[in-house]
Amino acid sequence: MKISVLTPSFNSGKYIKRAIESVLIQNYSDFEHIIVDSDSYDDTVSIIQEYPHIKLRSEKDSGQSEAMNKAFNMSSGGIIVYLNADDEFLPGAFDAAISAFQANKDADMIIGNLIFKSATESSLRIPSIRYTDVLQYWLNLFPNNPVSYFYKRKVQEQIGEFPVDDHYSMDIWFILKVYKQFKVVKIDATLGIFHSDGYNKTAIADLGQNLHNATKNHLINDNPWLLLFFYYKLLLGRLK
Repeated sequence: MKISVLTPSFNSGKYIKRAIESVLIQNYSDFEHIIVDSDSYDDTVSIIQEYPHIKLRSEKDSGQSEAMNKAFNMSSGGIIVYLNADDEFLPGAFDAAISAFQANKDADMIIGNLIFKSATESSLRIPSIRYTDVLQYWLNLFPNNPVSYFYKRKVQEQIGEFPVDDHYSMDIWFILKVYKQFKVVKIDATLGIFHSDGYNKTAIADLGQNLHNATKNHLINDNPWLLLFFYYKLLLGRLK
């Protein structure tokens, strides 16, 4: 199974080498690594150019979602995984994911655990594959970062492009659709590290509010009754 590793990037010189090397240490032969860079003005591009195997596209765009769409359209693998420029895979991640697909022929997405690492903490996060659990995003039961899930190409083809006017909550937007429409299998393996050092996009964004809005908007479009359930669960969560 060919894996397409897709990386959106902008001024990622501080992190990009770590991300690239985390792919290479997988020792997995059938892969491609595509990096779509948003016209960085630091040393990001020069670092990427040290790795001749990488397919690089560097040009101005409207933000991360557009870069993710471009990377997917450039890819050819049957298995897709997004690797943010400031995150990394753990050794054996590719083998664990491919083995899970081989053992679960009907699986559309494989989800593992991840390590959340900030300047002050390092913790293991274990996502759920239940749709109603993911709605309670404040409990961190949703896959916090795409480094922890691999999926078949048809998933993104059927869901469609990431909304280019949303560069913060497109992950949860995508996950909610996957959980409703496709077969998701959870494995007991830790696939990567989600870094938040206080300076990257994740740390700076108002992540909670963006996740709230993405969940709410998805439910409005999906099923108004689920929206009532969402607010009921939200009220219970705040009363605890």
